[in-house]
Amino acid sequence: MKNLISRFFLALGIVFMVGIMFSHEFRNELANAISPVLDPLSQALPFHIVVLILATFTALYSSVIQRYTVNFQRLKQIQKKVMEFQKEYMEAVKQQNQYKLKQLEEKRDEMQKMQSEMMSMQFKPMFYIGVVTIPIFMWLWLKVKDNLTEVVVPFTGKIHVGDPILVVPWWLFWYILCSITITQIIKKVFRIGI
Repeated sequence: MKNLISRFFLALGIVFMVGIMFSHEFRNELANAISPVLDPLSQALPFHIVVLILATFTALYSSVIQRYTVNFQRLKQIQKKVMEFQKEYMEAVKQQNQYKLKQLEEKRDEMQKMQSEMMSMQFKPMFYIGVVTIPIFMWLWLKVKDNLTEVVVPFTGKIHVGDPILVVPWWLFWYILCSITITQIIKKVFRIGI
């Protein structure tokens, strides 16, 4: 049963990612589906606080998902072995040591399997996290598109929440900044991935 639920959410995350890439209607429907839950929040609080709350929520559930889907001890072991292999390989190439290169070539398949396992460990949680994050992003995107909200930001003053900061819209920049900061705090406090 647990495996079936896991596969369902994994497939749902993939469907959401593919759907938002290729369908404008899908993005709108996803945003409208969670509007009844998030609209009251946006009516009660300033937009930048809503983004902060949603970023905090994202940081919490993504940390929990990573905690239970990634074997950090195994991930560190793989990273260490792969780095050691790459270092040995580069040294053998520099020294033109054909004997050592031949020995390392025999290990290459094992290293590629480990790298594949590492990629799987890192990408699998992304699809689970996407099940919640993608609808939130689509809702925020729709709100910004239909909204005339302005915020006061340092060094610039008043701007529309959709105006670009660096290369991304302000709301997305703020969301990412808050989410990364809160995720790091959560990981330190609960010792996730350490």
